[in-house]
Amino acid sequence: MVFCSICQKIKLSLYRVGKALYALKRMTSSKVINQQGFKDGKIVLYQLADRPKKLWLCRIKVPKNKGYVYRGTGTSDLFEARRFAEELLEEFLIKIKLGQSLTGHNLGKMVQEYENHINAKGEPTKREQAILAFLRTYAIPYFTKNKITELTTGEIARFFDWRRQNSMKKSPKETTIIHESSIFRTFLNWCFTRGLIEKRIEIEKPKDDGSRRPHFDLKDWQKLIRFLREWVKQGAHKSGPIYRDRVMLTNYILILANTGIRVGEARGLRWMDVDSEPSSSIDEANIILHVSGKTGTREVVSRTGEILTYFERIWELRCQELGRKPDKSEYVFCHKDGKSIGSFRSGFMSLVREAGVEYDRHKDRRTIYSLRHTYATFRLQEGVNHYVLARNMGTSVKMLEQHYGHTSNRAMADELTKHKEKKREKLAWE
Repeated sequence: MVFCSICQKIKLSLYRVGKALYALKRMTSSKVINQQGFKDGKIVLYQLADRPKKLWLCRIKVPKNKGYVYRGTGTSDLFEARRFAEELLEEFLIKIKLGQSLTGHNLGKMVQEYENHINAKGEPTKREQAILAFLRTYAIPYFTKNKITELTTGEIARFFDWRRQNSMKKSPKETTIIHESSIFRTFLNWCFTRGLIEKRIEIEKPKDDGSRRPHFDLKDWQKLIRFLREWVKQGAHKSGPIYRDRVMLTNYILILANTGIRVGEARGLRWMDVDSEPSSSIDEANIILHVSGKTGTREVVSRTGEILTYFERIWELRCQELGRKPDKSEYVFCHKDGKSIGSFRSGFMSLVREAGVEYDRHKDRRTIYSLRHTYATFRLQEGVNHYVLARNMGTSVKMLEQHYGHTSNRAMADELTKHKEKKREKLAWE
């Protein structure tokens, strides 16, 4: 035990010597000029000979804190540099009294605490898993390599500039950067509520490129629908799992394309969330979906009452599987055991390839989100008001105009080319 204690003291001494040598190296690696001390040596201002602008740097020794804190003052004026250093020392003294860290929390430790938090709640959600994957793959390596312990809006902007140039696969699209900015903001907001950072950090939102969203035009949509009918029929002659998967995916596609709901909203949809309201039409009622997603909860009115048929197909499938009616709290899109289906992505991508509609006319690959874009496109072509459609989709009019402006012009083609004979009244005095 005594030997172990001595070893620990030796290691601690070596660690302190190493830190001192590192501090000395930082100051001596480039020739120091004009060094000046203030506040009984607590503040040392100095310039480096190889810096063309001769900006003042400062080294601060904070009482009751180990080592030194180094900062750039950002000015070549001695008076301004001294004022900056003295204000910084005052700020550090307050932090020491409050028991706070001078350099902020280490990002790796913050991520570990976040992971512990979500694991304590139970199984992480898809978004929580995405946040952790992004932080481990890009954020932690960047902030560790650059020895950044204080997070600022500017530093995060520089991080995303770096992120654009460093990808595990191909260069990310700007839509990917926008998504990653969103999940990073979610993580930082959580850190603020837990007291890991002192204030909310604003993230400069990347500008969307305004590009069109891959969707199904009418020709390819009809082609896909015809293919789906035969595809499901063929599945009826195969094993149970194949037929079940095809029925579920087919109706999933039809429901998303006729409601415009997001993938995450569909994932959490339960039978109790499907409702109907009387319609001015005698033949059918309006089908209402109560969904919850990234923009909160809202009621979504389906494009047509025929959507009820798609829900009924899934309901009948579940009744046969269970030998009874499913509970209303059960997920609509679920596995045999009732658990929500996490993703239809692989099945969807395989389906559109087989159907020959994987790419749109601009050679952009269609994804499941193309169903939402198809809904928006068709509704605009049918003349639905932008404001009403935006409310139903849980988005903004600006987003619709930005991404579907071409659709609006196409929808107004008849209006723009309309000719009308105008009768002019002859005036009495002519």
